Amino acid sequence: MVRVRFAPSPTGYLHIGNTRTLLINYLFVRARGGSLVLRIEDTDIERSEARYEASIMEDLQWLGIAWDEGPIRQSDRLDIYLDYAAILLEKDAAYKCFCTIEDLEQMRGDSLKKGEPPRYNGTCKLLSADAVKSMEQEGRPYVIRFKSLEKPIAFTDYIHGKIDFPRDHVDDFILMKQEHTPSYNFAVTIDDMLMGITHVIRGADHVSNTPKQIMLFEALGHKPPQYAHHSLLTGYDKKPLSKRHGVTNIRGFRGSGILTSALTNYVGIIGRNVKKELMDMEELINTFSLDSLSSSDSVFDMDKLLWFNKEYMRNIPVELLLKDLGLTPDLKEKVLLLRENARTLNEIKDLLSIFDGIDIDGEGTAFLKEQKNIRTIIEVVEAILKSDKNITFDQLIQELQNTTNVKRRDMFMMLRIIFTGRKSGPPLGDIFRLISKDIIMKRITRFISSIS
Repeated sequence: MVRVRFAPSPTGYLHIGNTRTLLINYLFVRARGGSLVLRIEDTDIERSEARYEASIMEDLQWLGIAWDEGPIRQSDRLDIYLDYAAILLEKDAAYKCFCTIEDLEQMRGDSLKKGEPPRYNGTCKLLSADAVKSMEQEGRPYVIRFKSLEKPIAFTDYIHGKIDFPRDHVDDFILMKQEHTPSYNFAVTIDDMLMGITHVIRGADHVSNTPKQIMLFEALGHKPPQYAHHSLLTGYDKKPLSKRHGVTNIRGFRGSGILTSALTNYVGIIGRNVKKELMDMEELINTFSLDSLSSSDSVFDMDKLLWFNKEYMRNIPVELLLKDLGLTPDLKEKVLLLRENARTLNEIKDLLSIFDGIDIDGEGTAFLKEQKNIRTIIEVVEAILKSDKNITFDQLIQELQNTTNVKRRDMFMMLRIIFTGRKSGPPLGDIFRLISKDIIMKRITRFISSIS
């Protein structure tokens, strides 16, 4: 049976790039009828925090992506990694390294002087058993290093095809650190092996880790899983997606008013060859295959996500939209109107201030101050509303045209600002039908006070 894993690290909030990895694994395993394992890779003691793990779990719940096993925390499995490190020591596939930080810095400097990438030179691999025993008795700290197989490594990637690494690509990397915590590559390999992971689907930034993991599988006498490294997300500058590109984590998207369905739909088609863009989760699953993924990096387009969000807000039942907004049913008609002009839930909430706020924003105030006929328009509107608050919008316009010489276009813009407090928004006739005339009067009073 197909088994995949999603393995976030609780060192920060869930990034959109990691979310794409999660979604690809989810679509793959649901299309193939397998299991998704949730693994929390929290062995980075200094950076891992409980608040980040809690946030990740909240985000996964919000995304509506259910896993089948877990969460399994690496911090609960430290004894397992120690046991397998001991097995590799017994097999002479690993050794204890007593080199100090100063020794390693010297090696690094020597490599750089030669124009070579920094590598461990294997000094402690040559130590005799007696020398190792003596250093241990002295209490000298050590790490456990893997004896590189010193051979070319090649594997077939589901997305990129055959990938080859030269014999000197992998040095004697660390398995267990001095504080008896595993390195990333060691913990990942042991977990994938013991959890029976059949397919490792992850970002292309992990390609360089793959030969190390394959070597460990071979040293432990196990067949490695099949690998697929999907493309990465970038900004418009083709650089890795980061904070400088705006919102990049799920917490931020949630806070900005993005719907779950819109986000999963957009992320689910990024970098894929699809016949149509708008798809629910069932359609995303039914149309998914690793072959549909491009090997080239993909630009994360925030405007495109906002387009998806607007489409979903316009088409989902208004009752669901009210629930997402946390609003009561009495606002149904107003929300139905406002969602036509909004791209996010936050924008709908902001537009609701039209109906209960009395302020006029800076742009609107500046426009009104420039209009020579604004006082005439205000006086006529006030007189009409005071005499007949049940007047229709068409009747109001007709009355204004009969009593003023203001051009229709200028009149509509002035009325929009007087009615809504801003220069843009939903159709003015619909706004006038739903807004309290007392709010309009108070907004007029506030404006007059601001220019007095």
